[in-house]
Amino acid sequence: MQKINALRVYQKEELSNIPDIARYVMFTQEKLKSIKAEISLIQRAGLAEAVYRQKHKEAQDLADMVADAETRMGELMAEMPKAQGKRTDLTSFPRGNEVAETKERQLSDLGFTKRQASQFQAMAKNPDIVEQAKAEARENEDIVSRSFILEKIKTAEREQREQKRETERVENADKVAKLENPLDAMGLFQTIVIDPPWDWGDEGDVNQMGRAKPDYATMPIEDVGKLPIAKIADNNCHLYLWVTNRSLPKAFRLIDEWGFRYITCITWVKPSFGMGNYFRGSTEQVLFAVKGSQPLKRKDVGTHFSAPRGKRHSEKPDEFYEIVKSCSHRPFIDIFGRGERDGWTVWGESTVGA
Repeated sequence: MQKINALRVYQKEELSNIPDIARYVMFTQEKLKSIKAEISLIQRAGLAEAVYRQKHKEAQDLADMVADAETRMGELMAEMPKAQGKRTDLTSFPRGNEVAETKERQLSDLGFTKRQASQFQAMAKNPDIVEQAKAEARENEDIVSRSFILEKIKTAEREQREQKRETERVENADKVAKLENPLDAMGLFQTIVIDPPWDWGDEGDVNQMGRAKPDYATMPIEDVGKLPIAKIADNNCHLYLWVTNRSLPKAFRLIDEWGFRYITCITWVKPSFGMGNYFRGSTEQVLFAVKGSQPLKRKDVGTHFSAPRGKRHSEKPDEFYEIVKSCSHRPFIDIFGRGERDGWTVWGESTVGA
C-alpha cells in the first residue's frame, strides 16, 4: 500500500525528478501486470462479478496513473541537456550550468531505451490526447496502454499533416489558375499525367509496320526530357507516365531524369488486338512514380483496368482519369492531353514544337 500511496504523492507533484518517477513507473507496471493476471484468473474461475469489477477498476486506476507519470517523465526528459561531460545528480536536475553526460547514457542507467524516451516525450507533447485515450479506454471498459495512446498520437499527427497539405493544395490550385502557361508553375502540381508524343525513330525501326501514324507532331526523347516536369512538381507529387510497350526503356529514363522514383506499372487492357510487328498490341502502360512522400487516397485499386479505345489516335480513356482523381491529389495537370477536362489543367498538343 505504501507504494500505491507514493503515486498519489506524485500526483500532488511532490515527485518531481526522473529517477523517482522512473522507479514508480517500473513498480506500478509490475503491479498492473500482476492485477491483470488476477483478472484473468477471476474470469476463468467464474468468480463473482463484483470481484472482477473491483480488480478491473484497480487496473484502470493504475494504468491511468502510469500514463500520467510517463507523460511527466517525457516533459523532464525533453529538458535534459544533450552535451557530453561529467555526470550530474539527476535528483536535482537541471542545476545551473552543470554539464550532463549524454541523454542516452542517463536513460540507459534508469532502465529506459532511447525509443521509450521518445515515446514519453511524444506523450508529453500531446497531453490532451493522453487524456482522451484514458477516457476512451474507460468508456469502452478497457485498460489504457502506452501503445494505445501512441497510436492515437500518430493518427492525430497524420491528420494534422494531411490538413496542412490540403490547405497547400487549395493555395496551389489558386496559383495555377492565375498562370498563363502552366509550365511556368514552380512546385505547384501534386499530380502530373503526361502522354509524350514519342518519336519512334530512335527505337531501331524507322518505319515500324503496324503502328498507326500519329496525327500530331512527335518529339525526340531528348526534347521530352527537357520538359520542366521537375520544376512544376510539388515536393510531394505523383507522376503517371503513359508509354507503349515498345518505348518502356525510354520512359524509365525520363522518370530518373525528372527526379522521381518508379513505384509500379498500371496496365490499360484494351477490348481488341491492335497492330504490331511481333505480338499484337492489346495493352498500354502507365508508369506510376513518386516524388517525396505522397500516399494514395485509397488502397483498393489494382494495377490494371479495362476500357474501350478512344476515337482519336492516342486518346486515353475517361476511366483512367477517374482512377487518378480518386487516388491522387490536386492540382492536376494533363500534359499533351487530348482535350479539356473538368478539374484539370491541360497543356496540349498545340504547343508541341512551339
